[in-house]
Amino acid sequence: MDSAKKKRIAIVALIAIIAAAVLGGLATGIYFGVNNERYSGYVLESDTGRPVAGVAVTNGRDVVKTDENGMFKLDGWIKQRFITVTIPSGYWTENYYIEIGKNTDGYDFHLDKKDNDETVHKFLQVTDTEIGGEGAGEWVNEIREDAKEENVSFIIHTGDICYVDGLKRHIDDMNTENMGVPVRYIIGNHDYVKWGKYSEDLFESTYGPVNYSFDVGDIHYVVSAIAKGDYPARYKHSDVWRWLANDLEHVEEGKKVIIFNHDYCPDENGFTVKYGLNKLDLKSKGLIAWVFGHWHYNYLNDIDGILNVTTSKTDGGGIDSTPAATRLFELNGNKLQDTHLLYRNFDGSVPSEGAEWHVKVAGHGEFAEPILSNGNLYVATVDDGYPKNCAITSLNSENGQVNWVYETKNSIRNSFAISNDKLVAQDIEGRVYCLDAQTGEEIWVKETKLMAAANTGQNVLIEENRVYCGGAQKSVCLSLTDGSLIWEKTNDQACSSPCRMFIDGDKLIVGANWDELIAYNKYNGKRVWANKKDGLRYRTATPMIYDGKMYVAATSILFEVDKETGKIIRSRDTGINLDTATSPYVVDGIGYYATAKDGVVAFDMQTFEKVYQCKSGKALVFTSPYTSGDVSTVESGVIPYGDNLIFGASDGYIYMTDKKLQILAKYNVSSPVLSQLATADGYIYSLDFSGYVTKVKIEKFTIDID
Repeated sequence: MDSAKKKRIAIVALIAIIAAAVLGGLATGIYFGVNNERYSGYVLESDTGRPVAGVAVTNGRDVVKTDENGMFKLDGWIKQRFITVTIPSGYWTENYYIEIGKNTDGYDFHLDKKDNDETVHKFLQVTDTEIGGEGAGEWVNEIREDAKEENVSFIIHTGDICYVDGLKRHIDDMNTENMGVPVRYIIGNHDYVKWGKYSEDLFESTYGPVNYSFDVGDIHYVVSAIAKGDYPARYKHSDVWRWLANDLEHVEEGKKVIIFNHDYCPDENGFTVKYGLNKLDLKSKGLIAWVFGHWHYNYLNDIDGILNVTTSKTDGGGIDSTPAATRLFELNGNKLQDTHLLYRNFDGSVPSEGAEWHVKVAGHGEFAEPILSNGNLYVATVDDGYPKNCAITSLNSENGQVNWVYETKNSIRNSFAISNDKLVAQDIEGRVYCLDAQTGEEIWVKETKLMAAANTGQNVLIEENRVYCGGAQKSVCLSLTDGSLIWEKTNDQACSSPCRMFIDGDKLIVGANWDELIAYNKYNGKRVWANKKDGLRYRTATPMIYDGKMYVAATSILFEVDKETGKIIRSRDTGINLDTATSPYVVDGIGYYATAKDGVVAFDMQTFEKVYQCKSGKALVFTSPYTSGDVSTVESGVIPYGDNLIFGASDGYIYMTDKKLQILAKYNVSSPVLSQLATADGYIYSLDFSGYVTKVKIEKFTIDID
């Protein structure tokens, strides 16, 4: 055999060996780095020293269980940093991990036995606090009080502590000792930082492992890493899912599983994750909920019995203007019995006396404004908890008597529409309902298949026989007759927002938060223009057309935009936060804008200079993105009332002002009014955050202003 042929055979053989190694590594999780160390230790009861058998222990990839003597043995793994114990039900310890080779006398774990039965128990979710170096605010004290009042078993923070300074500070502000209950943390994308040997190093040095688990009652809780962030992650998704598969293999029979992560499950509908050539079916492992943060939304949907749950920022309004909140979970045995939001110490209130009537409806009101039509008042509500309690309700506008209630599968967060006795609304999953407005009977329902985590906070429009709906990531046009699809367009980078679609001539104007302002041809969905430059990218407020010109508010900047081309004509930074779920009311060249912190502010539309202001009271809930504290938020659009103006505010009042924004009178609804008001025949109708629909005559407003 000549030397050239031998060389070719050798090369082929080498390629085959490498390929076999790669495929073997993918299939089995073997890494091209070895650790020949072996680790052993005991899991013991703290007070008695008795061994605890059957307890799972991990090196971050492999999982073993202790024998009858409480002993475990683990092989080494190239990426290991800790030996970690899965705390079994009936026990607890703060020392659930031991760093390998760091001043250790061994790998023994000592568990404290609990006195109480936690078959029924609760926990709190905190998320995306993003504190930075300045530290946490008053919300920490509120969470401490909530934890005490609800007698929770633990608090879980689902990530985005934020950057080096925040990671160093947060553990001092919120830990097991100062919160009075165990506190656990999850790594978020902004927690992968340039510090130490790799991007997870600071998190691990401060908070411990990024993958671990523990049992409470009949639930097995799993904390899993997002495995991606601002800097490249050391642990890859294959590492996370490999460890998760091993962890779930050791779950005690009869227990159900709740997984915590910073982000949603990669397979939101099937809940199957992949590592190499392997698949892990989480449904078959007893998954009942995937709980995450990251998106700054309040959202929950039920996918074939598995709850997909995310919660907004704890210390400020969400990206889609959902209220700042923590989430309480209640477990009974191996079932998730209830989960609901705690809105920064506001838990609802009944309107003041003096109204013609007020009626409590299902859920609570956000941005879906009431509609008066043919003597009826229609409202739609929100519930981001479980079990769901949200609906579209028709009331007799004269006396408040309920005509009918249609229970929606999920929340109606933004405005709906009525045309020719057909009511069309869209829930936050993208499900579109067409009902008979007189009877509430279902005519058709259409699934628009939005990506769940990027749910829709947008409105519905009806023009002729077309229904415009969808969300920031997918704009949809349906037939009003039967819900059939006319066109749809995707925009994958956008985030949800309360910014409403509107029609201008032959264009459908759509706001996509953190992405673009887009004009589509309303007939065929072709993109006419888009603009995300010069500050237009981040936006919650709805643009409007006045005197043939388009005006857009984004953060604190007012823009005049060419409505035919999307190009910016002029702009001015007002220094006022304009991120609210409204469109301005413009009359006589003055634009009345709801603001995040300063009530209602009027601008001269020729110069964009501030001319008037009405400062409302302190907001009872925080909705405007990232906004909290002593702020005067108005999310309810300003509308005319005779020669005056009216609007609802987040302080729980309805205001009437003159056109110079001098307060003439106000009425205490006692709960934030986030949606625009409806008016007719001298009456004002509101839907508030506590879920009350109120009809009040303007003469009942308080004239004596504080």
